[in-house]
Parts: sequence; C-alpha cells; structure tokens
Amino acid sequence: MLTLTGLTKTFGDRRVLDGLNLEIAAGESVALLGANGSGKTTTLRCIVGLARADAGRIAVGGIDVARDPAAARRRLSYLPQKSVFPPTLTVRETLAVVARLRGLGGTDVDREIDYCGLAALADRGVGHLSGGERQRLAMAVAFLPAVDVYLFDEPSANLDPVASRVLFQRARQLKREGRTLLFTTHVPADVRHLATRVAFLRDGRIESEAAGAFELRRYERMLEQELWGDDHENADAADDRVVVDSRLRRAGALAGAGAGRSR
Repeated sequence: MLTLTGLTKTFGDRRVLDGLNLEIAAGESVALLGANGSGKTTTLRCIVGLARADAGRIAVGGIDVARDPAAARRRLSYLPQKSVFPPTLTVRETLAVVARLRGLGGTDVDREIDYCGLAALADRGVGHLSGGERQRLAMAVAFLPAVDVYLFDEPSANLDPVASRVLFQRARQLKREGRTLLFTTHVPADVRHLATRVAFLRDGRIESEAAGAFELRRYERMLEQELWGDDHENADAADDRVVVDSRLRRAGALAGAGAGRSR
C-alpha cells in the first residue's frame, strides 16, 4: 500500500535521507523510530508532498507521488506535529472547510466532533484553544476522510489521557478496516497501542525492523528507559518528547540482527 524506494533528501550539505527503503502493507501500523534529526518527519513530509525528495520513488497504492501528486494525496491523510488553522474560524467551521475540500458533508463533521470530544468546543474560535485542544482538532481533521494511508507525526503529543484513548481506539479501527498507518513517536504507549511493526531510522536509512509482541515490547522498554531512567516507579514526570540516544540506537541494531529483516 505504501512503498518507499531509495528515498534521498539533502538539506544544504546534510543528507537527511540516504536511500531509505520501506514497504508497508494494507492493515499494517508501523512506528518509525530514531533520534531527533534522523529524518522521521522529513520522510512523512516527502510522502505527503510537503517536501520533494532528491531521488527515489514513493508510491501510494501503486500511484507514484512524483508523477501524480494530486491522486496520491487523495489517498492520504496527514497529522503533523504542529497544525496551523485560521484563528478566526471556529472548530466546526475549520472541519467544515476541510470536509468540503475532501468532498465530504456535514454528517462527517458531526461524527468527528463527537468522536474527538469537541462538542463543547465546536463554536469556539481556534485562536482561543489550548495546545491540547488544537491537537484534538488536528486529530479530527486527520480522521475526517476515509483514505488508504494515514501519516501521524508524534500523534499523542499534547493529548490528555482521554484524547489519547480516542486516538488509540480510532487507529485500531482503521487497522481492522485494512488501512495503513505510518507514525513517528518518542512515546512508549504509542508503540504499545498503535504499532504492528517498528522501523528504526538511522543515518538516513532503515537500519532494522522488528515485529511481534516481544520485539515491540523491547522497543517500548527502551523508550521508557529514556523517559524515566532505571527507577520507573519513583521517577519524576518527564517530557515525552525526549532525544533518543545511543541506548535506543543499540536496541535498533540488536533488533535488526535478531529479526532478520534489515534492509
């Protein structure tokens, strides 16, 4: 459903993606992990067309993104790390604009307002929303269309526990429907609740991949260690958006050797 072949992207003299290869089938949910600056967000932006790859091929359901970007975008939905909406529009008006662009109607807007817990905020201006409330609106925008591939960049960032539960429930439903998910994260719970496979990005390439409960749990534990250290029960609250250091990198190398799925 989503295929990346030889993807290369350079900013100035820095090569962020260096021949990246990744294939994701329908119904799979892949967590793209790696240190900050490893190219995770750049990968998603290239897929959705917000950045242009210097070389390589991106195909969404067999549609080449470079040759027919409009057709490819119709099969995608993207939740960025930070979404910007017109501050003078209300929550409902924002969703209505997106719905019209996607060829959807008012019932779709009402559905997402209900699902994402936005009923009390529906008539509030976007400029008056908190960061977490804006993220819930962004989540509703991402789930609004029924498409083949969903791209999430740090999807649970700024979400409270209730909104996170909605995110996980909706993502699981998408997987049951055979949709494809690719998401970046530094949050252990995202791997546990969303991923069927992990792909570890290092030096612009997929260094290793892992699937199965044991391997996924190993990655989750390494993320937990980055957040809280060795003393999980007594540790102070930590920022979920932490830099993944060499310990997670070593976990990626170990998983690659064990899983036998290195590319």
